[in-house]
This record gives sequence, C-alpha cells and structure tokens, in this order.
Amino acid sequence: MDSRDELAARLDACQKCNVCTAQCPVAKVNPHFIGPKGLGPDMERFRLGQTIPRETTLDDCSNCKTCEVTCPSGVKITEMIIEARRAASKAPHKNTLGLKLRLRGYVLGRAEYLGKLGVIWPTMTNQILKIKPVRLALDKVLSISKSGPLPAYGKPLEVLVGKRPKIKASDSKQVVYFPGCYTRYNEADTGQILIKVLEHVGYKVIMPDFHCCGLPLDANGQFEKAHKNGLYNLELMRPYLEADMPIITSCTSCGLTLKEEYPKFQTTSAQLIGAHSYDLFEFLWQLYEKGELPLDFQEVKASYGYHPPCHLKAQRIGTPVVRILGLISGVKIRNLDAGCCGLSGSYGFKAEKYDNAMKIGSTLFEAINVGAGRGDFQEITTECGVCKVQIQHGTGIPTDHPVRILAKAYGLIN
Repeated sequence: MDSRDELAARLDACQKCNVCTAQCPVAKVNPHFIGPKGLGPDMERFRLGQTIPRETTLDDCSNCKTCEVTCPSGVKITEMIIEARRAASKAPHKNTLGLKLRLRGYVLGRAEYLGKLGVIWPTMTNQILKIKPVRLALDKVLSISKSGPLPAYGKPLEVLVGKRPKIKASDSKQVVYFPGCYTRYNEADTGQILIKVLEHVGYKVIMPDFHCCGLPLDANGQFEKAHKNGLYNLELMRPYLEADMPIITSCTSCGLTLKEEYPKFQTTSAQLIGAHSYDLFEFLWQLYEKGELPLDFQEVKASYGYHPPCHLKAQRIGTPVVRILGLISGVKIRNLDAGCCGLSGSYGFKAEKYDNAMKIGSTLFEAINVGAGRGDFQEITTECGVCKVQIQHGTGIPTDHPVRILAKAYGLIN
C-alpha cells in the first residue's frame, strides 16, 4: 500500500490533459461515465478525505488499462480505481450494492470454480447454457446478460497435482507454465499445443496446480480471495523462481497480473516474479534475438488479422506475435489495432454493461468484417481467450490463439 506522500506524488503527476478520458473505450460509449481522470486522480483527492464513491460508480470502469497505456505521465489510474473499489467494499454503505449484484460478483469472480464445475460434464454444461430459459433465468436472478457470449467448456488441461518435482541442476532448460483459467477449463488444447511448442524449442515444461491469478476476483470485488490466491500461487512458484526459471503465460491478463500485481505482495517470491514472468511470444522473441529459437518452419499459406489485447498493450512489450509469425514463410498477418473488444474479462457478461460492451467492440468488429470482406485475411488470431469469445460473438469470424499458427509451422499440428 502506498504512503500518503507517495500517493500525493502520483496525483501531482496527473497533468489533467484528459488523454486517458479521450482514449477510454467506456467513456466513448457511456456519457454518464466520468472517465478515468475523473474516477481516478480527481476522485482520489476526495477519497483522501474519506469521501468514497458508491461501488456502482466505480464499476463503470472495465479495467482495460487503456488509460494507463496512454497516460504521458505514467499515472496508475486503474490502480487508484481498484483501490477505491476495495475501500468502497468496506465502507458503511456497501450493502446498497444489492444482493443480486453482490451474488453476481461472487459468481463471476470465481472463474476457477466455474471451470471446475463446467468440466465435470462439459457437453451437458454447454448445452444447458444455450437453453433460452436458462439464460433468461441468469439474467433475471444474477443480471448476467441473456444476450452475451458465454465461453464453452471442454476437457480440462492436466496439471501437476501434489508434490513439486525436484529441480535438477542439470536440467537448465526448464520453464514453468501458468495456463490461467480459460486455457485450463475452456480451451485445454491451446495449452497442450503451447507445451509442444516449448518442448520443440528445447524446454521442459512444468505446470503446477495453480489457482486463478486473481484478476477476475479483483474485478468483481472479491479482494480477500484474490489476495489469498496470489499468496498461494507465489508460494507454489517460489522454488522455481529461486532456481531462476522463467514463468510463461499464454493469457495476457494473467501475464499482466503476474508482472504488475504480484510484485506488490510482501513475500520473497513477489520480489522475483516480475523479472521472471514472460508472455509466450515475448519469451520466444528473446530466444530469437539470442539466436536460440529453432527456425525449422514449414511454409504456412494463410492470412490472419491480429487483435492485440488491451492487457498485452499494458505490458508494454510491443507485439512479439507479429514479429515471430513474420518469420514464417507464407504467413501474412495484419495488425488491426482497432481498440478494445469490449468484453474486458467479465465486464461484458453483465446485463447492464452488455450494450456498452458491444458498442466498445464495434470499431474492432467493423475492421474485422471489412478486412475479411476484402479478402485481407480468413481468420483472426489473438492471445486473449475472452477477446476470442467476443470477436466470434461480434463477427462470426473464426478466432484462435497464435500459438496454433506457430505449431503448424513447426509441423506439430495439422
């Protein structure tokens, strides 16, 4: 937690240029939202005097972090808003949020538990979630939009349960894979393909039984549970971090959480996690720059539109996917860079947010439809699972993780 002096310095760094509000995808479609500057630095001055906005006002922020990416002074605006949410959840008026919305926050925040339930019998789960009366009931009881896309469940990704494997000094080329809830419960084949790719480039992959990174919990007001998850995951990572092993993520939101949120914890592991966490393609590009990435690519004759997720931009690592896929003969990739998809984790699942989420994503949907219509590409690729869900919902265009393209080039999948 920042001291009052540190917080005051962060507030003074805000130049009130309003670039964050001008670029905020929510402010563009919601005239009632006061914007990142208003909800972040401006309101933070009131919050210092213990005047705390109601949770419903703070909930207008989608946590896409576009404001932080665009801020010329590097002000952590979203961080201020999250801290205000945390304070609001403890304030005397917290119960005014209503039982329905508090219950929804409890449900949507627990992506891990939903996943564990969904994969018990995924075919049945998916069919039930397509039944109109079920969707109407979810809308009525929990305010989960009857029109919004819900990700399908599949066979879960197998992880290492129980004792940690012994770390041998001779096994120098090892990495730890943090798959995240979406890959683990909704799209396990992406995780399996990623493991094949890492093994192909010469690395043994360790995949412990991690909990959810905590981002969905934080976004839905479940702050204590998010903190417990962070502590658990950091302790699970500790021996690997101390052995100087890279932690690889395939989900940009998990990756951002590991890089930005976990270093705030007061543990030994937290001091190491930021420098040891890598997005998959960030890691592969570093191997390429060191001359260690195998370039035994087969030709892949295909064209793709690429959507860079907001939480990838927030990591400030550029677009390593575009650079890596550009090495493959036959691959044509167009970086759309057409803004936020609108779903923003669980934001677009909420009944009162669904219309705004679709408006936010409309610029991206249009860019995809126009590009596909002109024949610029046949498919979309993006690292973020929920971006994939939203893009397919908004356009109907097939969308997959870019690791699949790389695996095709390596001859690992058809």
